[in-house]
Amino acid sequence: MNAELLALAHLNDPNYKLSEIRHEDSASGSTEEPCVSFKILSDDGKIAGYIKAWHDEDDYAGFVHFDAEGNIVDWKTFTKAPAPIQAH
Repeated sequence: MNAELLALAHLNDPNYKLSEIRHEDSASGSTEEPCVSFKILSDDGKIAGYIKAWHDEDDYAGFVHFDAEGNIVDWKTFTKAPAPIQAH
């Protein structure tokens, strides 16, 4: 997962931190998973929400931010700008 894109999903509040959720079925051996999930934890360790983020090979990326009850708080997607068309 691209750290710069993940930073866009992170809360601006320093009282929260992200803790990656490891899925048992993601034992593909790849060091770069296309989809990653995180718990948003408060300073006292309580779950304040969740982030699901992805980054595909074609540079399509994004995240969904959920509150602790599973309601969508924010959703953003990003794509690499298309290459300019070259005249022949």
